[in-house]
Amino acid sequence: MSTIRLASGAAVRPEHLRKSNRFPVTAFGAVPEGAGKTDPVKNTAAVNAAILAAADAGGGTVVIPAGEFKVYTIRLKSNVNLCLEKGSVLRAAATDIRNSYELQEGEGGNYDEPEVNLYAGLQDHGHSYFANSMFYAADQENMMIYGEGLIDGSQYDPVTGIRKYVLMGGDPKDQPMRNLPGHTGEWFGNKCIALVRCSHVVLEGFSLVIGGHFAVIAEGCRDLYMDSVLIDTTRDALDIDCCQDVTVLNSVFNSLTDDGLVMKASYGAGVFMPTKNVLIEDCRVSGYDAGSVYAGAYTADKLVATDRCGPTGRIKFGTESTCGYEQVTIRRTVFERSRGFAMEAVDGSGLSDVLFEDCTMDNISSSPIFLRVGDRGRFPVTGLQKSDEVNALQPNVRLDNTNWVLPDTEDYQKWPAKRFAPAYRKDRQVCVDGHSPFFVVNQEDPARLNEAAAVPVRDMDENPDKTVKSGGEVREPSFYGLSYQDGAGYVPDQKKRLTRREALARANGNGSEKLAFIRNVEIRNVSVTNADPRYPILLMGLTDSKIENVRLSNISVEYRGGMTMRQAAEQRQLNTCWQYRQFETAESVQSLPWLVNTFFLKEEGLLPRADYDAETGGWKADPYNVPELPGVYPEPSNWGILPAYGLYARHVKGLEIEHLRLSFKVEDERHAIVLDDAEHVHFSDVEADVAAGQSTAALVTNLYRRHTNLEYLPEEPYFTTTVDDILLPEGLDARLITVSAPAPGTPSDSLYGYPTLPIPENGYHFAVPTEEEELPATVFRPFFSMPRRVKVRAGEELVLPVIVRNPLSETEGEDEGKIYNEIAAFKNFAVKGREAALRVSAAGLPEGCLFDAGKRELRWKPAAGDAGEHTIVLTADDGLIPETFRLMLCVE
Repeated sequence: MSTIRLASGAAVRPEHLRKSNRFPVTAFGAVPEGAGKTDPVKNTAAVNAAILAAADAGGGTVVIPAGEFKVYTIRLKSNVNLCLEKGSVLRAAATDIRNSYELQEGEGGNYDEPEVNLYAGLQDHGHSYFANSMFYAADQENMMIYGEGLIDGSQYDPVTGIRKYVLMGGDPKDQPMRNLPGHTGEWFGNKCIALVRCSHVVLEGFSLVIGGHFAVIAEGCRDLYMDSVLIDTTRDALDIDCCQDVTVLNSVFNSLTDDGLVMKASYGAGVFMPTKNVLIEDCRVSGYDAGSVYAGAYTADKLVATDRCGPTGRIKFGTESTCGYEQVTIRRTVFERSRGFAMEAVDGSGLSDVLFEDCTMDNISSSPIFLRVGDRGRFPVTGLQKSDEVNALQPNVRLDNTNWVLPDTEDYQKWPAKRFAPAYRKDRQVCVDGHSPFFVVNQEDPARLNEAAAVPVRDMDENPDKTVKSGGEVREPSFYGLSYQDGAGYVPDQKKRLTRREALARANGNGSEKLAFIRNVEIRNVSVTNADPRYPILLMGLTDSKIENVRLSNISVEYRGGMTMRQAAEQRQLNTCWQYRQFETAESVQSLPWLVNTFFLKEEGLLPRADYDAETGGWKADPYNVPELPGVYPEPSNWGILPAYGLYARHVKGLEIEHLRLSFKVEDERHAIVLDDAEHVHFSDVEADVAAGQSTAALVTNLYRRHTNLEYLPEEPYFTTTVDDILLPEGLDARLITVSAPAPGTPSDSLYGYPTLPIPENGYHFAVPTEEEELPATVFRPFFSMPRRVKVRAGEELVLPVIVRNPLSETEGEDEGKIYNEIAAFKNFAVKGREAALRVSAAGLPEGCLFDAGKRELRWKPAAGDAGEHTIVLTADDGLIPETFRLMLCVE
């Protein structure tokens, strides 16, 4: 292990920025709700006028007094603080939305117009445009937002009891031109606080509810300090994107539908700047219903995020990772009803020097620890054209994802193509179970030739795609690659000819010379309970970029278990529909994936893991033949059900594991540990639950590996990877596994001529039809659909229904297949649930409090002497795993 460089964080502190010169917004014309005629447009102008006055005075503090003020965009300025006094609310004002994925009735104004960003398209829309935020600052310094007040991006209708999200979770429609503002005629507010290229900023003490796509996004900032902030929102809570010298302390981040505290490294600020020196300590991340944490209710009716994986709310590096990360330290953070800790380097730059220690996790809906090196190709590349279209015109150096191609003009930074990858045709529609179709790579003609990136040598024949005879000899067509020269652009490199196979591998140019990497990571003293049984600790490198120098020590993970090796082989799509009402919102329906989730996992990843058996002419299960999928979105669910329940590590080098405890609540048939292409791996002090007859570990040798991105290129040579230099504790039994076929979906060629598509047309069938398949009851569990805290007055009788919901048996409604402004190509086929008996009990009842198990009802008339807090433990037992809930009765 190399020594991990620890983060020191920000230098700025609140005391450095406090100012006594105060500018109350009411002195500039702001009027709170209920104090006369209010106008969000006038309130916005008043707050901005106060900020300008403070700036003109050389700095000061703009004060938001107690009361509610609706506003549009507030423009923050250097040397000006914003103080939210106790009882103050800054509420997002609505704007007219007539042509987007959701409609909205306005209140007379709009948020600032999204700005021009020449580097749009290199990252998602939300990371490219920032001016249409509730609070916006670009290239400012020495600012503070602080106080005990609230910023709220929603509005509550007391008549209907419905909360409307004013700040949108989605984005305005993408602008097709780089040199125009970021909309196509209509825009709206979709972020709460956006800080772009700012420095010396403090955020302290306030609360923020429903912050749109990003509650707080710091883009290209330096010296940022956050302390004791509560963010309870719909999508990302805090984004630290290409920032350096950052400290986050004592804060709460709740976001069911997206990440809680996320570090990114996009090109959104227009500069290549890695995220570096970030210190995070003593925080909480969670995925309860949006708004319910601030309210103290902690409700959990919405079971999965918009991406159909479980509640998000985690700490994550990525997904935007173009510029890379280094030197991040995370300590003493609590994860609750969320996904685990995720580190993703997938866009051409690296991730290094990370320490994650002394953290606890409970009710984890994904891999507790997830390290992924990928190659999505989301890195700028200078193209052949000079036009400003976001999706670059063809011919060009990329066939796929042309929004990552920059015009070759002086207005843009230069990133000549240094690395290349194929462009595959994913147009073969298949269906394994008769219900859920999907696409895989074309088996007859899988790769597309890009003649702009590999120029045919025309002196051979009029049609260089065909072989020709010359002097009785058959010659393959050849090509020249491109080389970028300043002033001349791309020119053919005539020093080296390429074969057709080499030319096919050059369809997509990339400005990053090397693959992304992860190295120098230490994770220690982590306790995980009640983890989703589908997803183990997952270390997933690339064939040509292994995860290096990782140390895991004193790690304990408890999974719910109950999965089978058959499920790991079949990769079945098994969905039900779930009707819910997220905290104070209207009823809705979502699709629950009980096995694989098709939101991110597509194409070959959805095929059963089965190899053709030439001896029998049939198929044999091979759950160890896991596809590479280097370009997929980096979410643990993208590799489906794996053959390990506890730890799956592939393409790793230098892995130390000490004091590891893996357990399950219900017996799981899979191995505790699977290693595939691993070297220099040392285990010590490992305890693991294992099913009867199963080995603790499996060590995989794969005879059909190909280099990264070339997995489906015909005639690309195969090579062998194995597990080498491994030290296992005495008594830990390991099974040697050999994968003797290419990954399912790999086009057949002369190097492997047997079928690779396990589908009914080729003789593959599930043993049990999907509509008769048993739902794995350990995936979605019964839960109490109640607030955590209930107030009751002394002398008044409380009659409280105890509501328990069970996703196994409740299957109502129909999923509309809509994700913000996108409609899924295929709706998820849904099966019915099954009846499941639940026994509900209560313990710790205060004197005089009664629980009627038949009616599932609590009754209590507390006396004056009962004032205070009383904790009741409710239990729902389905005979598999008892589920408990701590209810606090607060007697006033």
